Amino acid sequence: MGNTLAMNNSDVNNMVNGNRPTLKLSLLAIFLLTLLSACATDKQSTLGQLKYVAEEEISIEFEAMSHAQVREEYKDLLNSFEDEKIKSQIEHRIADVYMLEGEHVLSQKPENNNSNGSLVPKSYYIDAIKAYKNLLERYPDSPDNADVLYQLAKAYDMELQQGEAKNMLLELTHRHPSYINIAEAHFRLGDIYFGEGNYKNSAISYRTVATLSNANLHINAYYMLAWSEYKLHEFNQSAETFSHVLHHYLENPAIQKDQKIEAKSTKNQESIINDTLHSLSLALDKVGGAGQISKIEKIHNKDFSWRVYQQLGKYYFDKNLYGQAASTYRYFLEIYPLSVRAPYFHQQIIDNYLAGKFPKLALDEKRLYVESFGIFSEYHKKPGIDANTFDNLKVYLDELARFHYNLGEDATKDLVKLEKIVADKNQRKKFDDTQKAKHHHYAKAADFFGQTIATFPEGDRFDEFVFLQAEALNNSEQYQKAAVGYTHVAYTPKGDSAKAHGADAGYAAILALQVLVEMNKGNSEAFAQWQVKTVDSMLRFSEVYHSDDRSPGVLTNTAEYLFSLNQYQRAIQIGLNLINNNSNLDPTLSKTAHGIVAHSYFKVEDYGSAQKHYIAQRKFTKNSSDEYQTISERLASTTYKNSEQKLEQNDESSAIDELILIKELTPESSIRIVAQHDAASLMLKLGRWGDAITELVELNKLFPKHELAPEFPRKLAFAHRKNEDWASAAAAYLNLHRNDNDVAIQREALFSAAEMFEKNSSFNTAIIHFKAYAYAYEKPFETRMEARFKLAENYYKIKDEGKALYWLRRIIDGNAKAADQQTERSRWLASWAHVKYGDSFAKAFHKRRLRLPLPASLKKKQQDMENAIAHYQKSQSLGFFEFVTMSTYKISGLYTELSQNIEGAPKPKNLSVSASKKYRQILQLQASPLIEQAILLHLSNADHGWQGRYNSWVEKSFESLRTLQPERFNKNEQLASYGNEIR
Repeated sequence: MGNTLAMNNSDVNNMVNGNRPTLKLSLLAIFLLTLLSACATDKQSTLGQLKYVAEEEISIEFEAMSHAQVREEYKDLLNSFEDEKIKSQIEHRIADVYMLEGEHVLSQKPENNNSNGSLVPKSYYIDAIKAYKNLLERYPDSPDNADVLYQLAKAYDMELQQGEAKNMLLELTHRHPSYINIAEAHFRLGDIYFGEGNYKNSAISYRTVATLSNANLHINAYYMLAWSEYKLHEFNQSAETFSHVLHHYLENPAIQKDQKIEAKSTKNQESIINDTLHSLSLALDKVGGAGQISKIEKIHNKDFSWRVYQQLGKYYFDKNLYGQAASTYRYFLEIYPLSVRAPYFHQQIIDNYLAGKFPKLALDEKRLYVESFGIFSEYHKKPGIDANTFDNLKVYLDELARFHYNLGEDATKDLVKLEKIVADKNQRKKFDDTQKAKHHHYAKAADFFGQTIATFPEGDRFDEFVFLQAEALNNSEQYQKAAVGYTHVAYTPKGDSAKAHGADAGYAAILALQVLVEMNKGNSEAFAQWQVKTVDSMLRFSEVYHSDDRSPGVLTNTAEYLFSLNQYQRAIQIGLNLINNNSNLDPTLSKTAHGIVAHSYFKVEDYGSAQKHYIAQRKFTKNSSDEYQTISERLASTTYKNSEQKLEQNDESSAIDELILIKELTPESSIRIVAQHDAASLMLKLGRWGDAITELVELNKLFPKHELAPEFPRKLAFAHRKNEDWASAAAAYLNLHRNDNDVAIQREALFSAAEMFEKNSSFNTAIIHFKAYAYAYEKPFETRMEARFKLAENYYKIKDEGKALYWLRRIIDGNAKAADQQTERSRWLASWAHVKYGDSFAKAFHKRRLRLPLPASLKKKQQDMENAIAHYQKSQSLGFFEFVTMSTYKISGLYTELSQNIEGAPKPKNLSVSASKKYRQILQLQASPLIEQAILLHLSNADHGWQGRYNSWVEKSFESLRTLQPERFNKNEQLASYGNEIR
């Protein structure tokens, strides 16, 4: 309420509720006490603005009074005051008492119920309404009218006169926008509009509340605003607004995503949250479902995001919309695949399909569950996987493995039937398809059994699963992996779960290894390896399961395998004994022995020894035979391996010798060209330019079509260049320019050829090729600028200054037009070009002599000077220290020379002695500023020196200053001081 009468509603309640007084005061006394207290502190314009300051509280207890008695007391007060403002506040208080009486009567529900228990319909607020309306009519400008309108709206609302309540609230919000309870007014107005179905206006009212600073109504306004938007079919905006409510209650910035922590909420809040989640689900359903959630900023990537997906999924599930429920859960998994709640959501998909009686979809989801959270998933790398996830994995892995294993068995049975009719072409495809299905299902079963093993390495059924996996692997023809599993079960089990399968597993391992031996007959290396493993397995079986009926047959097969086994060290030992101890050994056996020894040495990476025995083996074959060529290839490969070994030992020279040996021993081998090329590359690395040139010339001549052929002339040109054979290098680069298939190589080779001609002092030829490059290639910009630079330099070398100046202009213009292509180098070249161009004008300046008439010759000389200075200054503007100081020195020299030339200029004939003297004085006056300018320029260079930046041009300026200002700069002690400063 806006008035500040000391006796407030609680005072009235105290009086009505019967508190006994210790000091009985009339309402008039209380009112006067309040008024005097307020007046003592401040003179205020209205009674409603008075504020009671309880510096010394008076303990007042009231005699029990009815509301009617309280009103009478107030009415008595009316006769005590003449001031209309005070009377209006008293009448306001009377109206408030009517209001309180209505609230009091309504609160006494048991007393106001009829015999049937229903509330007796009665208008409790009519008197309050009349009183408040009377106040508005009598005091239309009262500052308390905002409060009156607020109470009047409340009274109409209690009387269920919503229309009148709305009118009061509209007047209140329109006339009193700064009213203390304006947020509540707008909120109640929104409620009325919402109840009327006027959702557009309710949205406006709620949105207004949301912008006001009322913490109690703020979030409720957002909630009702969301519902208004929903009713207006503004579903996207409704979802956004509902998200604001959730964000308010649930978001906690300190909680990082994927941590299993939830924002705290009270029980009341939880009820609001759940209701909001449900409401949000309704809105999301209207705009496309879960796909929209990630687009809502206040929900996406928040710690509570999962609750939105969970509630929407449940909403669909409860409506038996299993596909949409699964899709909702899937959206969460796609966005938060590594979330701690991801397994839960995936489990919801599975449960959803099971509830909807979609067993195949449920099985597919179990497979995806394993892929997403199983031992080999990214998720499983996270610490702290919960027990429920492990339990699910155990069940699903077993279910999936047995499902596929059963299908594999079914396919195997079908194959037996189809084998009888496989000759029928129409049945052949079915047979092949069934065979593929068998392999597929057994392979899948093996995979799931394997994941079980990896996930639960300490499980009670570990060995059983290893055996089942081995069986599945064997049936899917993955014999190597099957052999490993069988071997574990037979010889190193963890427990007793597969004890009954031990001997069968051991024998099955042998059978699997024998299949691998047969499969690798065409691969000698693999063949030998599987023989070794098979022999080891046979010996182990015979030792552990010696009483098994299959043991004698296994031993027999062991002896047969040992006869043909290539165990490398034993093979070397046996082969060498055979060769060394039998001088008359049959040639065929010798050839075989050398071959076995050579190959065994190769396997143990003793390539030098292998090389020797391959050479010996080859002697027993005809040069024209295929066998000779085969051995030669092995010899070349062995020698190449030997070179690689030398390189690993950092013996590059020996590696080169081995590579060249391949050319000599096996010139027709497939690896010869690569070896010779590698040798040449190593020679280049070691700076053996002449040797590299020899090999590259030979390769270029003999093998122009080889895939490495483009590299031969490139490296040959490089070798000539490094060998400083400029003429040969130039010819080689020109050859590359004309014949290489790579356009970039052609371009670079032309520039390099020009460089080589330059180094060979063939400046005219160099100019031809630099010019060809400059005209032919606009890019790269940097190289084109270098070509222009080279042209200018070479024209200077052949003393063709005019053409040199042309290329200087091209350098200057090229840099100026380059814009963002400019580089530090291009700017340096432009700066250099300006200096050189300035030198050209300076040269003309130096040659020009002052003659009579003096003004005419002086003007020409000054023009030369100005042109030179212009270029020097442009060079300076590019900011390179060397050219800044150089140009400064050169400009100061021009000023010095012009000053000297003017002082020494010829004088007109027939001048008298006095006129002649006067003429000289005039010339000296003209020359003096020039000398001063020269000194200033030299001093600017000297400043660089004082600042620690020093070069030859700075030194030259100091030398000039010693002459121009000897009194300052031609002192030993100052020079010593300067030297110390620089150091």
